[in-house]
Amino acid sequence: MEKAKPLVLIVDDNPTNIDLLVNTLKMDYRLGIAKNGPTALDYAEKHMPDLILLDIMMPGMNGYEVCTRLKAATKTKDIPVIFITAMSEGGHKTRGFEVGALDYITKPFHAAEVKARVKTHLSLKKARDQEIYIASKIQKTLLLGRPPQNIRGIQIAHLTVASQRVDGDFYDFFKHSNQCFDIVVGDVMGKGIPAALLGAALKSHFLRVLNELSLSTHTDKPLEPAQIVSSVHTHMIDQLVDLETFVTLCYARFDMAKYLFSFVDCGHMRTIHFHDDTNRCVLLQGINMPLGFPEKEPFRQTAVHFKPGDLFVFYSDGLTESRDRDGNFYGEKRLVDFVQRNANIEPKNLITGIWNDIIAFSESETFDDDVTCVLVKIDIQDSREVFTEEDQLNIMSDLKELGRVRSFIRAFCAGIDVSLLDEKRLGMIELAATEVTANIIKHSYKERAGKPIQVNAKMWPDEVVFEFFDWGEGFDPESAPPPVFDGSRDDGFGLHIIAHTVDEVIYSREDQGKNCACLKIKLIGGN
Repeated sequence: MEKAKPLVLIVDDNPTNIDLLVNTLKMDYRLGIAKNGPTALDYAEKHMPDLILLDIMMPGMNGYEVCTRLKAATKTKDIPVIFITAMSEGGHKTRGFEVGALDYITKPFHAAEVKARVKTHLSLKKARDQEIYIASKIQKTLLLGRPPQNIRGIQIAHLTVASQRVDGDFYDFFKHSNQCFDIVVGDVMGKGIPAALLGAALKSHFLRVLNELSLSTHTDKPLEPAQIVSSVHTHMIDQLVDLETFVTLCYARFDMAKYLFSFVDCGHMRTIHFHDDTNRCVLLQGINMPLGFPEKEPFRQTAVHFKPGDLFVFYSDGLTESRDRDGNFYGEKRLVDFVQRNANIEPKNLITGIWNDIIAFSESETFDDDVTCVLVKIDIQDSREVFTEEDQLNIMSDLKELGRVRSFIRAFCAGIDVSLLDEKRLGMIELAATEVTANIIKHSYKERAGKPIQVNAKMWPDEVVFEFFDWGEGFDPESAPPPVFDGSRDDGFGLHIIAHTVDEVIYSREDQGKNCACLKIKLIGGN
């Protein structure tokens, strides 16, 4: 299909001048005509001409004011303007350039000169557009990461609309396992190619830090988000200070095995957490300064529990600061209300709905700042079938093995956030596990050495369970005498300690002679 000719808008109140320009340009371009300033502004916004030929002396709104308004509007500010007027004095030309015109033609004009100037500026615009188009393609590769694959139980949708087709908004994803991934969403102060390059550098530093710190720690356990952000800030602070800029961001981790969301917020927009069970939104916010400010205190990390059906919404200020025709902001409240009403639809449809709502509010698809939004939806399913973490320890009946049991308990619980399982409770669980193992050795196996003991550990979003198996004599907790606290008898205390250090204890025996002592520990804030 043949490409449409460039559209040139002629703005002049003199019919003779309009006819001359039309006859000069009609063979090479599509033409629009406006005989006054308001009509020109309306036409430019609706039809987006490739170039505007603008008279200065017009009744009502003169050409200087028209050009000023064109350059002030996000949608029309990049349209090249050529003043064409009888006002040839140097002061008028200077003012024309000051309000944003690219060229100045004086009347009476020569048709060949007009054609040459129009052709030149349209060629320059075409070259700029092509350069920005290529840059935007590169930007999408450098700044906008792809969601992780094979993470069970999540859906991710994302959207970025740049104010200048190249911007400083960025996001990326870092997968640690099939049950754990990180997301970073950031916004570099400023717009255009410089902001995009700085955003790309930050993304690169995050990846570099993740690789370097993982190699230096010699462990499969991912570093905490606060450690990662702190290291990136250390690497980037000098460059950010030199450039006199800063970066807001949220670095977050989704641990699907524990249903735990851990995040470091550095002056970014508050993350929306929609709770499916209450149908309410909570705004998550940290206390850290943006990257680029001196780090007076260590970066603070926050953790919250989530459940199946929950939704997280990350976004840039370009979204909430979109304006309507009266200058009103779209705002955080409108976004929260929209999410709360529509949180149960598919993320890809929800993010389209958010975009359409912004357009309906602002009556425009062009904005003063970059618009970025990333949704992470937790699938509604039985977490006990999908999101479990398991481990096993096999020992022999020997009291010297009690240290290994305690170490196993501590290592298995190491990844649980302290807000869900603090150090005091963890110590009590270790004590209970020690007493269970000691009881198996002393009473089930009658202190016979070399008998098998198997410890199974399972973790769900709402609780941790430890099962202790042995093949010795059966045990009936009802037959055990209660402890006596007057010092007359020293037995019975083990069962008392176990019962009062965990949330639930279940003793059972299978027909094949396999005994089980099951300890259940509820996680604070769990499902």
